[in-house]
Amino acid sequence: MASLESLELLSDDRSLSVVIPTYNEAHRLPQTLDEILPYLAIHFPRNEVIVVDDNSPDGTAGLVEKRAEHVPGLKVLVQPQRLGKGAALRRGCLAASGDMILYMDADHATPITEIEGMIPMLQVHNVVVGVRTYQENEPRWRRIIGIVAQLLAHLIVFRKAVVDSQCGFKLFSRDAARRLFPYCRVNGGMIDVELFFLMHASNISCFYQAVHWVNKAGSRINILQCIILDPLDMFSIRIRDAMSMYARPVSDGQQPWGRTNRSR
Repeated sequence: MASLESLELLSDDRSLSVVIPTYNEAHRLPQTLDEILPYLAIHFPRNEVIVVDDNSPDGTAGLVEKRAEHVPGLKVLVQPQRLGKGAALRRGCLAASGDMILYMDADHATPITEIEGMIPMLQVHNVVVGVRTYQENEPRWRRIIGIVAQLLAHLIVFRKAVVDSQCGFKLFSRDAARRLFPYCRVNGGMIDVELFFLMHASNISCFYQAVHWVNKAGSRINILQCIILDPLDMFSIRIRDAMSMYARPVSDGQQPWGRTNRSR
């Protein structure tokens, strides 16, 4: 892990955007913000946190809006309807203005401090991907589902071996984000698989960084989606590739949230 002194030196002239997709996270997001905002203020004076809420009925967006009144750089984008994690992530990363763009989960399963080991590698690679090497409190059934999903992704989608596609802690250079997210078309959780497909197709350099990951109470996995919808999304990636759809970016007018990225 990089020392705090080297981290501060590396971040002196680079800004950081943190993108957090959410759906019904009113019970967990406030604690996550309490944990990451002070850290960012100290180590990344030029930072923004973009929460993209997938039209949650539990008031997640309202909580962030209220907090944003007192926190410069904290922003919330609200989807016009529930569209999926992929659509939220794509919108947030396209709206991000930082030199570095970190995507993280709302439950803060991977500590924000893990970015310290990633930043030096971003000087060499275009993307640094967290690998859940040090896992705590993960149920066996969840691990089994993850392994099966990785096997399917390798069989159906990936052109190269991928260590961990679904870890919700990934750091992109701004250039890499601009080369990837305009071409993403998956609206659900398989956007992570699609990102690796695009990285392989475009020869975008990726480094795998071991990170700590703690299974948090309240984390949700939809078994039906994992069994039926996720494989369908994987096949859709291959079909789009065969139809040369990835040769062109998605235009603003075709984005599911409309032509503009307006906050609520």
